[in-house]
Amino acid sequence: MRITQDQPLKEHNTFGLDVRAAFFITLESEEDVRTLARDEYFRTMPFITIGEGSNLLFNGDFKGAVLRYTGSDVTIIAEDDSAVRIRVEAGKRWHDLVTETTARGWWGIENLALIPGDSGAAAVQNIGAYGAEICDVLDTIHYVDLRDGSTHELPASEAKYSYRHSIFKEESMVSAVVTSIELTLSRVPKPQLEYKGLRGLREEQGLTPARVAEEVIAIRQSKLPDPAVLPNAGSFFMNPFVATAKLEELQSEYPDVPHYDSEDGTRHKIPAAWLIQQVGMKGYRNEKVGTYDKQPLVLINHSHGESADIRRLADLIIAKVNERFGIEIRPEVRYVRSILMRSVNQIMEE
Repeated sequence: MRITQDQPLKEHNTFGLDVRAAFFITLESEEDVRTLARDEYFRTMPFITIGEGSNLLFNGDFKGAVLRYTGSDVTIIAEDDSAVRIRVEAGKRWHDLVTETTARGWWGIENLALIPGDSGAAAVQNIGAYGAEICDVLDTIHYVDLRDGSTHELPASEAKYSYRHSIFKEESMVSAVVTSIELTLSRVPKPQLEYKGLRGLREEQGLTPARVAEEVIAIRQSKLPDPAVLPNAGSFFMNPFVATAKLEELQSEYPDVPHYDSEDGTRHKIPAAWLIQQVGMKGYRNEKVGTYDKQPLVLINHSHGESADIRRLADLIIAKVNERFGIEIRPEVRYVRSILMRSVNQIMEE
């Protein structure tokens, strides 16, 4: 465990915001997390656990402890001719995991290539792209409860996975620090090529997961900016769901409105990018922040903007979409204010 005080967080949030943490605690193992849970001083301060900071908007300095789990080992725990089960420490960079597993010919996460962040955060967020979600291959989540330092194994079936949601985003799990995850990947080809940008791969002979990942990377790079060049947090908004009556109302004015139906046909996902483009906010820019000209879901911090600049832009987009369509889009990015975060002791008192 390593603890630093007054830690700059600019390298720990992909918006590149110049904010600081009173304490930055690097946790290198599950034992480190258990040790931290027993620290009386830590238990009195507000805290947050982060990965690469690719889905966060810090609203000013964090007057508490920012935790970062960095253990990154990958272990094979079971395998046969058809599948392999691996345990991945939460600090493993997600894209590195995709690269390594697809290189070994293992199917299951190739469609999730180039998604930023760590593996633990990927499970918390239930990352998804191009027809796949991490919950499709996730078996178990291991975590430590900071209230008492106890270790737990949660089956993925009990993690309440849905679109960009898991139980770890609920209040009941605010004291949980994910330390590792278990995935089952296939040795038998199982390509997921329903996304139109990947359908051309159906014609290729000897298709491999590495080849699918290569195509996914090309698609993502054509649509999404590199945070190292244009600071951003990826897709800022979630795609909203509407009822059938609302969809029919939209279709009466926009016959070609894109939508994706739920399995029961009662809810329909409308791409937030389409809504934002319709209200003229694609490629919008003021002197500090703006939306990406190739993908309006992405908010860009162009010129050392502060969190308030990004929030104002997000609020403007939300208001415009709501005014035009009567649909509320919600941020996927997490807003972080230390004043709203609790300490372990406060959680214990509730």
